[in-house]
Amino acid sequence: MKPLTEGGRTVLILFVTAAAASDLRAGRIRNILILPSLLGGLGLLAISAPGDIPSVLGAMLLTFLFLFPFWRGGGLGAGDIKFLMALVPFMGVRWYLYAVIISFLIGAVISAYLLIRDRDRTRTIHFAVPVGISVMLCLLLEQIGVQSISLF
Repeated sequence: MKPLTEGGRTVLILFVTAAAASDLRAGRIRNILILPSLLGGLGLLAISAPGDIPSVLGAMLLTFLFLFPFWRGGGLGAGDIKFLMALVPFMGVRWYLYAVIISFLIGAVISAYLLIRDRDRTRTIHFAVPVGISVMLCLLLEQIGVQSISLF
């Protein structure tokens, strides 16, 4: 997949920032934010790299299938899953996979810290924040010329 254009990076940064702010403020990521971002990402992909559409759609489907049980078990919100799925067209499959792995690692560290500090096992974290941090980190790595390592 081609690197993001400046416009694509800007849209992605605005999207993850708005999603994190929404999650912090309201405790959820609203569909009114996710749907236009998803459609915009797919539109940008169709223009810049139409050959990548099948792999991106596959990654989106796998994200849903893998994370659905976590939603059913109460570990993730539906908005978190839709948010993650909407990132794939912007980032490409490889960078997206890194972002997801880093997001869960950051989320685990935050959860462990809160558990130790508060001893409250019912407390939840706003997952859009770790996702936003990981996306920004991946964008920074891409910007400085780091190539994503093939996981396949």
